[in-house]
Amino acid sequence: MDATTVQAPPGQRQPHEAESKAAAKVTRRTGAAEARIAERDAESARRLRERESAIELRHREAEIERIEREAKAADREAKRARRAERRRARRQARTERARAAATRVYVFVAGNAPAVYSSGIYAMALYVAVYGQISMATERGWPIIFGIGMAVFLEGLALSMALTAHQLRLKGERALVPAAMTWIAAGFASAINFVAHRDDLVMASVLGASSLAAIIVWEVRSGAKHRDALRKLGLIPDPPERFGVRRWIRYPRSTWRAWSLDVRDRVGSGAARLLARTEVAAMRSSAMASAKAAQAALESALDSAQLAAWEAERAQAAAANAVKAAKRPVRRFRLSFRRKPAEPPPAAKPRPASKPAPAIESAPKARPSKQAPAKPSPAKPRPSGDFTAVEEAIVQLWSDTGKRPGARAIEAAVSGVRKKSAIHSWMQSNPERVDELSARAEAIRAGREVSS
Repeated sequence: MDATTVQAPPGQRQPHEAESKAAAKVTRRTGAAEARIAERDAESARRLRERESAIELRHREAEIERIEREAKAADREAKRARRAERRRARRQARTERARAAATRVYVFVAGNAPAVYSSGIYAMALYVAVYGQISMATERGWPIIFGIGMAVFLEGLALSMALTAHQLRLKGERALVPAAMTWIAAGFASAINFVAHRDDLVMASVLGASSLAAIIVWEVRSGAKHRDALRKLGLIPDPPERFGVRRWIRYPRSTWRAWSLDVRDRVGSGAARLLARTEVAAMRSSAMASAKAAQAALESALDSAQLAAWEAERAQAAAANAVKAAKRPVRRFRLSFRRKPAEPPPAAKPRPASKPAPAIESAPKARPSKQAPAKPSPAKPRPSGDFTAVEEAIVQLWSDTGKRPGARAIEAAVSGVRKKSAIHSWMQSNPERVDELSARAEAIRAGREVSS
């Protein structure tokens, strides 16, 4: 601090210069001390602020560390919680799976108790059979591997053939060869077990029965399991009806008939179709036989009626001739010669040789009169259709046999040109034409007899 001259206010005494210097010195020292104090205070304040800043920084760092520690601890706790949750979830999932598996097993066993029990029985029977075959091999000094292979071969052959037969049956095949091989293999395995342990009959019987029991259980259970599929394929029929013991005892006859109908009708779809075709064919054959028998009876009746009508006509003509002969005056002398009768109408053209109709006893022929035979009435218009061959056959057969021919004989005479039914219908619908042909045939026959 520079020394300054202190001016005394006016009206006062002016200080001495030494006092002024001393006062200035004191003032300078006081100011230096104050300055040093102020400087020290500022330094102290700075240091205090630095310490406070450092303390604050340490507090903040500690707080940050604490927060970090807490965050890490929380993170660790969260990880532990997540791991625990995952473990709990895994345990719960395992428990649920085990519970679900147990439930499924329980439901399956409850709903398929026969299958489960049959599988158990099959496994036990197979185990006993395999044990017997392995023990047989070891008792003979064979390697145990050979015994195991032999047992698997014998029992597995029967099972493989049973599976093959079942697969073929599901496809609609009969599977006779696999089924036969199944029982052959099972019987061979049973025989081996029985013969190998025949010293102990009880053991031999048990071991031999086990081989057969295993395949029997398999076949029965497999057939029972797939009967619905076989019914849908139409390979086996529906279950038979049951009538009960009381009905069998009380109404045996009607029950037996109902049971017989059930046995007859309860077949597979393929067999039902074949049986239906067989019955239809039998009905058709029976109907055709009945129709043929009825047709033959009708034709026989018609032939008999025609023969009776023809004989009645001949009897009537003979009676008329007898009446005419009785009314004719008696001559007193006889000519030494016979009067030649009029020429008969030309005979029909010769037809191919046919089988003659069986001869039938006819009424006694009337004695031919000496008068000329009556001329046939003028021909009437012929019906539609050409029956010329039929007419010629009628005249030819009638003149040859002396009786009215039947439709069958006419059909044979015309060599099948007209069917028997058509000939019969034509003769029934044209009786006048038939009478005209009969008169013509009688005239031809009378001319032959006279000429002879």
